[in-house]
Amino acid sequence: MYALIQKHKRLAAIVIAVASLSFLFWMFSVADLKQMFGLKRCVADVEGSCITPREFRYELLKYANLMEKEDLRSLVKRQVLYSLINREAFYIKALRLGIVASDREVYDAIRNDSSFQEGGKFSLRKYRETLERAGFTPAEYETYLKKLLTVRKLIRFIEMGTYLTDREIEFQERILATRFFGRAYLISPERIKPSSSPTEKELREFYTKNRDRFRVPEKKVYRLWKTEKKEKAHSLYSQIKKGRVPEGGRKLEGRELDTLPGQVLQALKSLRVDRPYTLTKSGETYYILLLEKVEPERVKSFEEAKEEIERLYFEEEKEKLSFKKAREIKDALAKGRRVDLKPLRFEETSLDEFMKLFRIQGEEVLRLVFSEEKVFGPYKTGGGYVVLYIEKRVLSEEGVKNMTALKESLKKAKLDSLLNLFADSLLKSMDV
Repeated sequence: MYALIQKHKRLAAIVIAVASLSFLFWMFSVADLKQMFGLKRCVADVEGSCITPREFRYELLKYANLMEKEDLRSLVKRQVLYSLINREAFYIKALRLGIVASDREVYDAIRNDSSFQEGGKFSLRKYRETLERAGFTPAEYETYLKKLLTVRKLIRFIEMGTYLTDREIEFQERILATRFFGRAYLISPERIKPSSSPTEKELREFYTKNRDRFRVPEKKVYRLWKTEKKEKAHSLYSQIKKGRVPEGGRKLEGRELDTLPGQVLQALKSLRVDRPYTLTKSGETYYILLLEKVEPERVKSFEEAKEEIERLYFEEEKEKLSFKKAREIKDALAKGRRVDLKPLRFEETSLDEFMKLFRIQGEEVLRLVFSEEKVFGPYKTGGGYVVLYIEKRVLSEEGVKNMTALKESLKKAKLDSLLNLFADSLLKSMDV
């Protein structure tokens, strides 16, 4: 046998390779092999279930308007990925519980989707074209839709088991119906005067710690020519391309850019130092654009920013002194001592008004309504700091006007909380 293998070495190698591949396919699934050999790309994997880049891109399309804003792009991507992972976890749990959308439900959802209709009726042509633009085959979309409908079915089961107790309703009623009577002590920075002027050393230290506050952003200066004649437009563009700047043209910078048509503005924003010119058309008008000058971002020198440094320094000092004064007033009121500041009276003020004015939230809300405390704050306001002295709390005789709306709102909030807790629990128990 050994001699036979030696005689036919190449044939033996092929036989052994085929046998090894057969063993490999027996040991691992097709999905495992795709993952091992880089044929299957996933943005996330939940219990072996792959969330593909295509699914991720499809979900991002729903937030196209937000994705255009560079400062929000990474946040949107993280939130979309997080929601996809949650959905995948819900889907896996639904399958384990034996909850799954039927083929009929998928069929009905597609036929009733207005995106795939023409003249109010389902159009197979439009269905295929729409999916093609989104980068889906019908089979892939139907699998995606079945998963989505299955998750919705699981959520409906959870929703059916969500209810409100009498205590929860009573608790929320009291929050909405409580009215406050008392005094508000406003401490304004404008009335506070620092005892002394800052030294040069103090100003320089302030400047060093807050250099970013004196940053001058990058400045771009453009030049624009426009004409309705095609030949002239190409002539201007040709001159710029050869390194010559034609006469005339309108200088553009700052807010002036917002006066341009949207398409032209997009073309202008695409200009770079290595490609500073372009030609575009909007309506019947040709626009020739040139990035004329770029002033890089920089930080103002101490001398250049000295007046601004002094102003900001005084503002911060006044802020600190105002907060200190507010704390002193709060402590005095809590100890029952008299305060040398005339208060503003408030009557029948709702919690909602306090929350909007002073951005009160969380445990502070509960303390205001349910505790017997009288002194609250200091809270930051547009005019400085405020300290509240609650003389009495009264339940409004009107109560809650729309109890049905209140219950619906409470139930929705409770369902959202339960779903978040359920998602957290699932992800902790799954391999993600």
